[in-house]
Amino acid sequence: MFILMSFIFSGCTSSNDWNSSFVVWDDYIYEISNEYVTDVEEQIGKVTKYSDEEGAYSGNFSNTYKKGTKYFRISGISLDEAIAVEEDGQYKKAYQVGKYGKK
Repeated sequence: MFILMSFIFSGCTSSNDWNSSFVVWDDYIYEISNEYVTDVEEQIGKVTKYSDEEGAYSGNFSNTYKKGTKYFRISGISLDEAIAVEEDGQYKKAYQVGKYGKK
């Protein structure tokens, strides 16, 4: 039980943490918020793999957005904090929650 609790509270983020919508960019997980942003800058990437089945995937993938969905830099916000994900002509803010650790 102690080992299980240690893992849960260790702050490790892995492909098994699929309890929310997210994208992976540059080996980091960004959890999708309900917040929209309007001040975006250049495109920094896009979804290269979509899957709604838990697993370990490489590249820029998402459990919510289809292949080709674009990621953007948000003006005045560090990429270490958040990025914008294009959704139906709008941009949803996605917060970095940690390194993506493939198993």
